Amino acid sequence: MRKWKKWATVSLLTLIAAGCSPGGPEETSEAGAGGEGSGKGQTTIRFSWWGNDERHDLTQEMLDLFEEEHPDITVEAEFTGWDSYWERLTTQAAGDNLPAVVQMDNSKLTEYISNDLALDLNTMIEEGTINMEDVNDVYQDMLVVDGNTYAISGGSNGLATIYNQDLFEEYNINLEPGYTYEELGQEMARVSEAEGEGFWGYDFVKADYETFRHYARQFDQHFYNEEGTGVGFEKQVLQDFLTTVTTWIDEGIATPYDVTAEVNESGESMVANEEAAIASAASNGLVGVQTLAEADLGLNVMPTAADGEKSGNWVRPSMSFMISSNVSEAKQEAAAELIDFITNNEEANQILRAERGVPIASDIRESLAGEVDPTVQETFEFLEVLEERAGDPEPLPPPGESEVRAAFDRMLESVKYDEMSIEEGVDSFVQEAEQILNQ
Repeated sequence: MRKWKKWATVSLLTLIAAGCSPGGPEETSEAGAGGEGSGKGQTTIRFSWWGNDERHDLTQEMLDLFEEEHPDITVEAEFTGWDSYWERLTTQAAGDNLPAVVQMDNSKLTEYISNDLALDLNTMIEEGTINMEDVNDVYQDMLVVDGNTYAISGGSNGLATIYNQDLFEEYNINLEPGYTYEELGQEMARVSEAEGEGFWGYDFVKADYETFRHYARQFDQHFYNEEGTGVGFEKQVLQDFLTTVTTWIDEGIATPYDVTAEVNESGESMVANEEAAIASAASNGLVGVQTLAEADLGLNVMPTAADGEKSGNWVRPSMSFMISSNVSEAKQEAAAELIDFITNNEEANQILRAERGVPIASDIRESLAGEVDPTVQETFEFLEVLEERAGDPEPLPPPGESEVRAAFDRMLESVKYDEMSIEEGVDSFVQEAEQILNQ
């Protein structure tokens, strides 16, 4: 297991070399000795998240309401984009200066747990400070490690396909849950040929890593082994997946890598631009993609690998809220009240509008069902379908997941560009993944 201080120090030195100081203009400090504000009994906590301007505005509006209803707590907001967010958290962790509430990604949480930076929330849940009585375990299971709860889901999603409903109706395409990769390929070949040059049926949009995790689970295999020291799938399973990927690209069914890379860099959506019929994505991604599209878009489950019976999907937190273990008990208590407010307060969720994913409390979902717009409502309905089909939750990935994912993407690029064979790509990736996970 890699030590946090060593990892954080290397990252910190990188920031300094780039001309960034550990503080910087985005940092905020806690008021007063012990973190108390100027008012009697006032507790000031910091809350950090990543996201776009819409998320910032909605979250700040929700925080204003929270402070109105909790006049003894002041919340200082820290927000930024994805890349700089993690750099700043690394710096704060190295200086024992993490915010009280940290918006956390599934791929990063294990790093914080393994370095004792994430507070176990079981006591706060048992005491009712964070009320989870209205939350089905399926929405939280991924965040429970060895019986300890290290974060609360800020909204749920699942891996899905986003598709152009208008185009599907035009070509009379009806892919019922349980449809296979073979059936999807046949339909997308038909659409690709009919639409002509510059159009592809399926757009990978660099979602291959998540898609393969789903694919492997259909064979009762996982991306990582239980120890977190290597991969948990047979090489043949990855070879078969890559064979489908490269065949679809060669036959013009799916986007070639250079097109996918260009779209990813631009931040556009080929489905929204009507350059592709369908793409893999997180289910809550429909909300953003629909705003870019003129056509009506929809959600469907992922294809199955063979017989159409087994789903590789699971309900997962789109993101979660962690409480830092290195802040005072008073701040931890205030942080728990904020997370409970986000989870269970109806007015707060009317403000947030399920932008972080489907709310995990059933009463909140029901109260919002008639108020959210049809696109958001579709993400709610998709989660209901997914609950019925979902398997056991995928364990949190081990430390080093971000590096493994990057290695997977590099391997895919080489295979898609025919710089190495599928077998060579699989062998090299497995070897590199094991090296990363055993540092």
